[in-house]
Amino acid sequence: MHNQLPYDEKDPISIESYSKALVDKSLRDLYGNDLENAYSGKGKLGQLVESLYFGYKPNSNPEPDFPDAGVELKTTPIKKNSKGLVSKERLVFNIIDFEEEYKYTFKESSFWKKNSLLLLLFYLYEKDKIDIDYVFKIARLWRFPLTDLKIIKDDWNTIINKIKSGKAHEISEGDTLYLGACTKGSTALKSRRTQPFSKEKAQQRAFSLKSKYLNFIIAKSLKGDYNLTKLDDEYLQFLNEDNNILNEPKLQYGNLFDNHESIIKDVTDYKKGQTFEGFIIEKFSKYYGFSEQELKDKFNLNLSLKAKNKSYVFAKAILGISKDKIEEFEKAEIELKTIKLEVTGTLKESMSFAQIKYKEIINEEWEESYLFNKLTKRFLFVIFQKDENHIARLKKVMFWTMPAKDLETAEKFWKHTKTNVQKGDYENFWKLRDKKICHVRPKAVNAKDLMETPQGTSVKKKSYWLNSRYILKQILDD
Repeated sequence: MHNQLPYDEKDPISIESYSKALVDKSLRDLYGNDLENAYSGKGKLGQLVESLYFGYKPNSNPEPDFPDAGVELKTTPIKKNSKGLVSKERLVFNIIDFEEEYKYTFKESSFWKKNSLLLLLFYLYEKDKIDIDYVFKIARLWRFPLTDLKIIKDDWNTIINKIKSGKAHEISEGDTLYLGACTKGSTALKSRRTQPFSKEKAQQRAFSLKSKYLNFIIAKSLKGDYNLTKLDDEYLQFLNEDNNILNEPKLQYGNLFDNHESIIKDVTDYKKGQTFEGFIIEKFSKYYGFSEQELKDKFNLNLSLKAKNKSYVFAKAILGISKDKIEEFEKAEIELKTIKLEVTGTLKESMSFAQIKYKEIINEEWEESYLFNKLTKRFLFVIFQKDENHIARLKKVMFWTMPAKDLETAEKFWKHTKTNVQKGDYENFWKLRDKKICHVRPKAVNAKDLMETPQGTSVKKKSYWLNSRYILKQILDD
């Protein structure tokens, strides 16, 4: 530690105020070129900030980095895109101890004890720079607003319930909405850990905050809103109570984005013990049996029934959303997919998921790949079924993420696809007739809709598809 710290280590506001001197500066700006001689490579920026700027030795203690203030320091990258500054990646927290975490309540958990109050330092990632030249853009304290904390608490319980069920090896990031359980370790084999209620080893995982959720913190900060959610009696009551229902409504974000609107205005919107997903399903269930035309008439929608986005428009109407986007769906990156069953209950159409980017796949690793990120999302399936008059009626909705065992098959599928692209073989991918869970087939506008390959040729665009039989099985097993 420094002999005389330039901030009060017991005061979160003092720590935050001191951190703001980092904004619009890099570590090289602060400490000069000599710092490069001590630079030890990628991934050390957070440790350098801790030791050089804040004057404490980096550690892996279960307590927050500033224990007397209850503040955990996190450095995380942002990047520029067409929308401005956005999160580059998820924010990773502490490792999940499968043998211990399930023994505690959320309030007593390792996640909450360490991360209930965060000091977030967002720096601008630039490809051609080294870590000490990255410029910090945002420095702020963050405590989760109650409407977000409700979902995070439910996410934590979802993860813990899998551990308690002896299914830690089946945990997927797509199981949850805001708080994820990402893989953590150099290789899947080396990072496998024991779990308490099964003999099967599970891949090591860490709690993480999803990238899309971080975008809301970034946007809030760039708009100059650095208000910190108060740790008041209402907040403490929420943490202590199982039912999570409070008395006085309080809006959390307001109109952060002009085109976003939240479904949950306050945690009092939930019934006792109800989750966010349960809330959504209950809303939709009131309209089971409605045809598309009846939904259009019910909500007085100016909508063509041939429009590609009609199911999203129906969803917004059912959920009471008048703006363009559903805030919770954006934060959790929930993707809505429409499924239409035949009168007999069969499903004819397979589901397209993502286009194969030939020049990118050859440089990807599975867990960072476009397909993996797509399949580990949370999906909302909106399921219609034709009646005896062949009119499609809303049958049900369900949330879905690909199960871990099926992800193993998807990995084999992806590796086969990658190998073929590397070889320049664009014809012999997995096909629907192979009767596996997924296949490759064209998804191009016409014969001239081509994509450049790593070999310098141009071939027809193709996509990853999930087989119709597989999708139907997921619906029937729900």
